[in-house]
Amino acid sequence: MKLAAISFNDNHGISMDVEGVTHIGASAPMEVGDGTWFMELLVRTASGTVALQLVAASPDRLAIHGYS
Repeated sequence: MKLAAISFNDNHGISMDVEGVTHIGASAPMEVGDGTWFMELLVRTASGTVALQLVAASPDRLAIHGYS
């Protein structure tokens, strides 16, 4: 079973189980203007895709850190 968690600025959160994951990918951070950066995180599953649109003040806030 895979678990995804989403946290909001006020420390409220929502969690969901994502089963049958086949691929996880991310776009490169892009500046969308006025110092705001955007990237998309995609979780593909056997039954569809979960897409997260992430917004931050700098590209380093959107860095993905892996496990080794």
